[in-house]
Amino acid sequence: MLRSHRPRLAATTLALILLGAGCSGCGRAPDGTGVDAAEGFDHPMVGKAAPDFVGEAPVGGWLPFSSLRGKPVAMLIFRPGAPFARELVTAFGGFRNDPAMAPTVFLGVALDTMDNMKRFGELTGGVLPTVRDPGSIATAYGVGEEAAIILIDARRFVRFRMDGFAGAGYRPRLAAVAAALRRLPTMTTVEATDLRIDYARYPRAPLFTAHDLDGRTVDLGALHGKAVVLIFFDQECAHCQRDLPRLAPVLRELRARGVRAIGVSSRDAGGQMRAFMRDHDIDWPVIIDTDRAIFTSYESTRTPDVFIIDGDGFIRFREHGDRPDRADVTRLQLRLALGEPPAALAASLARGRFVGDGICATCHDREYRDWLMTPHSIAWDSLAKGEKWRDRECVACHVTGLGQPGGFTDPMTTLQMANVQCEVCHGMAGGHPEGHGVVPTARAAVCVTCHTGRFVLNFSIDEALPLVAHQDTPDLDRLFHYSGEKRQSIESTNARRLEKFKSGVAHVGADACRECHREQHEQWRRTPHAGAMAVLLKAGRGGDPACLPCHTTGFGQRRGFGDDMAETTMTSVQCEVCHGPGDDHVKAPPNLKKETIYGITDQCSFCIIQGVCAACHDAKNDPDFDIETALPLVKH
Repeated sequence: MLRSHRPRLAATTLALILLGAGCSGCGRAPDGTGVDAAEGFDHPMVGKAAPDFVGEAPVGGWLPFSSLRGKPVAMLIFRPGAPFARELVTAFGGFRNDPAMAPTVFLGVALDTMDNMKRFGELTGGVLPTVRDPGSIATAYGVGEEAAIILIDARRFVRFRMDGFAGAGYRPRLAAVAAALRRLPTMTTVEATDLRIDYARYPRAPLFTAHDLDGRTVDLGALHGKAVVLIFFDQECAHCQRDLPRLAPVLRELRARGVRAIGVSSRDAGGQMRAFMRDHDIDWPVIIDTDRAIFTSYESTRTPDVFIIDGDGFIRFREHGDRPDRADVTRLQLRLALGEPPAALAASLARGRFVGDGICATCHDREYRDWLMTPHSIAWDSLAKGEKWRDRECVACHVTGLGQPGGFTDPMTTLQMANVQCEVCHGMAGGHPEGHGVVPTARAAVCVTCHTGRFVLNFSIDEALPLVAHQDTPDLDRLFHYSGEKRQSIESTNARRLEKFKSGVAHVGADACRECHREQHEQWRRTPHAGAMAVLLKAGRGGDPACLPCHTTGFGQRRGFGDDMAETTMTSVQCEVCHGPGDDHVKAPPNLKKETIYGITDQCSFCIIQGVCAACHDAKNDPDFDIETALPLVKH
């Protein structure tokens, strides 16, 4: 049961007293209310359909959000290890006892491990039923480090949202939530403000009428019933110059089947557009969109930007940038938009070859989006930022099909095969046999080909498989997004995962490490890391919140710097910044010590350690930083 008797709201009053006395400058609104104009009932998310999801229940199994259909839902997405999380959960969970808020279902969504969730539940007395986020719920709702309360009506539309509960803004923000909760059961749903109901699967392409270079009318609406390829490009764009000639043969090949193409550019640079068209094999009409009205209607800001529109006027695919396999991907996308069954398309793939994620994504959009949420989708990044992309031993585990037919050869000619793509787990897609899924035991055998030996990275098959198993991460976002916000949120999620540090595990401080690691502790004590806080104090910036995360340990984390529960001083860059929170390691029996901490010298530094170092030694703060030179100076 998600609703049950809990202690009354005394905990709420305590939380208000504790947090109301906090940072007087933390309120968000200049009028002192702590509530912004674009929050609450006016949040941009209000009026939109709530993304679907499943969360892992502490008692086992998965709770689908769809099972709560027909009831209003009050959801708190939070990180148990964050400062003040306990107070906020206690206050929010206490609302469940207010009869005025019935029949709302209260649900917590925790971004942490199941063990840490259970420990946190014991601390809060189980006041709020909570499920674990498998890694995609917070991303679907656009929730970052700050906690967010989202109120959803009985028809699954967002009606209210408030983020960030701390300091002087805590009282009014929680009061606003309480007032909204009392209104929620009586609210009637309005339609989504920015999408028509038929956009639930694909968006409708904005119509336009314009003239091409020869003065002929180009009317997108008049092409109803035909598949249309809309190509935004610029003459001086090097990516366009590579990509347009790859598109041309495919468009001519499918022209007899009704496929039409339209080019849109914002200018005719030097009056050379016709010459550019000849040189790049463009034989379709080109519109000069000087006021960028068409660009704006499609929210297109970078080129090339290719849209495939089906005969009913819906956008089926969108591709940014150039790619060596553009012709194959576009051909497959167009055939699907023309109504060919996916099974026939799969069977037509050349046998005995890797085909790449672009081909897979054409028919398997949900699975592709799931994959984007994993570190596998940015595996190449950890090599490309250094020199390890030249090391064949490293490359083999960061790309797909190295040296095999259709697989990765080098970053110049086969960059579309970079990253650990679908075919690494599922096998070559060429020929696409029936039953191409894999059983967990087989998948585990694939995993350990890379996650093994000195590259194990504290790897646990049982923990890792749920993060990449598509059935455990359902299609959360069926709405189309023109902007780059989705990709930005994915990259933010992946950046956190790349560090591979367990959120919520308590810090213990360098003194606790010294007992067993005296030689390493002494070596660390002589490095600039050990004096990082002194640098701030000397500059008179010891209280600057912009500097503290990089000059302290565990800032904002459990028993880290700033946490009143910290058992020792957490100033300067201590052991746990590189090795991860150490509480589990300290408490583990001897046979599990190595599995509960992160080594450096025995691991691939460009998979994890660079991600940790670069968080502070970035272009802004340390532009001359070279990890190849710096890492040996801090290794024990």
